[in-house]
Amino acid sequence: MIKYSAADDFIEKLRAQSDIVAIVSEYVPLQKKGRNYWGCCPFHQEKTPSFSVAPDKGFFYCFGCQAGGDVFRFLMKIENIGFGEAAKLLAQKLNIPVPERERSEAERQREQEREEVFQANALARDFFHACLLKSALGIYALSYLKDRGVSVDTAQELKLGFAPDDWSKLATALQKRGIRPEILVKAGLALPRPRDGVYDRFRNRIMFPIEDVRERIIGFGGRVMDDAQPKYLNSPESPVFSKKHVLFNISRAYRAIKDAGRAIVVEGYMDAIALSSQGIRNVVASLGTSFTAEQARLIRHYASEIVFAYDGDAAGQQATLRALSIVRAGGAEVRVASFPGGKDPDEVMRKYGREFVTQCLNSAVGLLDFQMEQILKNSDFADLNGKVSVVNQAVPYLAMADSAVEVDAHIAKLAERLGIDEGSIRSELRRHRGQKEISRPTAIYVRRGNDSRQVAAEEYVLRQVLESPEQFEAVAATLVSGDFQNGPRRTLAETIWRAAAQDKNLRPESLMAELDEETVQLLSRLLLKEEQGPAVPQVLDDCVRIILLARLNAEYEEYRLKADLLLRNGDSQYMQELTNAQRILTKISDLTRMQG
Repeated sequence: MIKYSAADDFIEKLRAQSDIVAIVSEYVPLQKKGRNYWGCCPFHQEKTPSFSVAPDKGFFYCFGCQAGGDVFRFLMKIENIGFGEAAKLLAQKLNIPVPERERSEAERQREQEREEVFQANALARDFFHACLLKSALGIYALSYLKDRGVSVDTAQELKLGFAPDDWSKLATALQKRGIRPEILVKAGLALPRPRDGVYDRFRNRIMFPIEDVRERIIGFGGRVMDDAQPKYLNSPESPVFSKKHVLFNISRAYRAIKDAGRAIVVEGYMDAIALSSQGIRNVVASLGTSFTAEQARLIRHYASEIVFAYDGDAAGQQATLRALSIVRAGGAEVRVASFPGGKDPDEVMRKYGREFVTQCLNSAVGLLDFQMEQILKNSDFADLNGKVSVVNQAVPYLAMADSAVEVDAHIAKLAERLGIDEGSIRSELRRHRGQKEISRPTAIYVRRGNDSRQVAAEEYVLRQVLESPEQFEAVAATLVSGDFQNGPRRTLAETIWRAAAQDKNLRPESLMAELDEETVQLLSRLLLKEEQGPAVPQVLDDCVRIILLARLNAEYEEYRLKADLLLRNGDSQYMQELTNAQRILTKISDLTRMQG
């Protein structure tokens, strides 16, 4: 989410004076078709133009990869920069001076410290690299890398290095270059001695520089060449480095991830290097640590699909299951690649070659397929107890799945593998779902189906409110933001209703600061969607009524389920719930007649 004030005078001045078509045309050839301009999307490969720019609205949207936003978002994506830098770049293009904000002494010191840490890391990278390729110190390390399939060219391209087996070689060299000891400690390159001075953190290790998307060195990973522990040693947290926000190779991979529409996530540095050096460029590594929600969001900025290619051993498979639950919660499409014999991608690449690895990646299975496969592979279901155990493990995953068709298919396959009747699995699934409802008897939640008519109605209402804010009052007299389905439409509705409650401007560009990437995509699509129906009061009224009916149907089902639960528990309060259900049913009947 971008943090800036949409009312800021400088930002509004930039927005008012910028011509989005002129700015985009500096990067993408555009042709006018109807009211909008069209071209081939710069964010993914395509031959038929699906990238549209609306000059009157100041927005762009790609109907292929769903990238969208205003002129600031475009510059952020195309230049891979933050909002502040995009504003400065736009000001430069428009010849508008950037106002200097007075910074506090603490802010200046923090910024100075960050710059010094970046400088220390860059010098350390060059030092380690020279030790590997230009010094006798790195002969054994270079030989080790060659044995692992890493060529000198790859080592040069990635600026791999070697930390000498010495207590202070790096610290001494960098202090001679003007780096203060306290900065070496802040950067995680050195540790303080008990009495005075510092000593090197990394010793006798192959060094992997870790870059952010702007290709700045933010940290290092060091690997031993024998059985010493720890096998990998990463930089500690620093003013510029946080493991949970970083992915190794992201600076080189993000463009390939955009083009492919998917990211391949591996566990270790060597796995990422093995795939990338053989032309599989859309690969990143999670630094040998547990995959995090922050890393998932970083990838989702560039692609909607993530393929996990962790080690095939038991530990790797468990790591995959943990990662899948994190990514699924973030809304990404998840697939899992499997390699033979429990090997890691690095080993498989060296033994079988690129074509075989590519086949494994292209054969990656979906989330539920992998979960069911792991349960069956790690279970003994020869007897009844084993079969019961498998069903008990499988049911929670089946209950979480979004696709009823997929669940049905897996129930059928599971029943066949176990040699049991499908009905028994379905019965357990119903019981599991029922228990979840009973555990929260005061707030039974009935999920609304993804009715295409309701989706269209919600999108129509949102667009009308965005394009004609004067219609908001009439819509809000009937609907609340919670009436919109979960996801981007709910988020956009909540933002609009909140802005209206605070007497803020409902213009799309004014709402941008509060929206996440997925909601910005929805907003952009609605604004550039050309097949919108006629903007007449009757159509808007009908769409509002469709959304209201969905809410009432959900409320009716909640009361009905609650009454049923109370009746089964012998609670006389079930009559009150039935009365509530009948009251809602009457409203539904009245609205349905009005629609007819």
